[in-house]
Amino acid sequence: MAIYKFKICMAGDPMVGKTSLVKRFIYNMFSDKYLMTIGTNIYKKTITKGGDTFHLMLWDVMGTAGFRQIIKTSYFYGADGLMIVGDLTRAETFENIPDWVSAAIEGAEKEMPVLLLANKSDLEWRVTEEDIANYAAEIFARAYYITSAKTGENVNRAFEDIVRIIKRELKI
Repeated sequence: MAIYKFKICMAGDPMVGKTSLVKRFIYNMFSDKYLMTIGTNIYKKTITKGGDTFHLMLWDVMGTAGFRQIIKTSYFYGADGLMIVGDLTRAETFENIPDWVSAAIEGAEKEMPVLLLANKSDLEWRVTEEDIANYAAEIFARAYYITSAKTGENVNRAFEDIVRIIKRELKI
């Protein structure tokens, strides 16, 4: 039995559901009330898998593109994993994903596993699953997940998988 600490950053454009996904995972709750994240919010959750304990620090980073370059060194530094989020109802949110990934990797100062979350599956989609797969391939995501913070679809699975992937890639 081992104990691990992982810093996982959430990134993506404003209003894609980053905070809602984190709150669904941490508290199993959803609110459709939008509150813009200023700077970053840090959430903590401990999970146990296979006899190991994982202390997760989830950094919910503001989505304002103009601050991407400013925040990269302070918020992404030391990150072990990145969960990049796009909004299935707004195709343009996927177009900015490569810039978010570049900023995060540059700020973390190391390669890290990236998962793509295509959120808001409970609403009408403006992108196809083929599009999502192409975006995931473009950013070398380890996997992509079609999620809904509202219904909880694939939320726990995505968070648990990034923990498993980080552990495997760190060879610990």
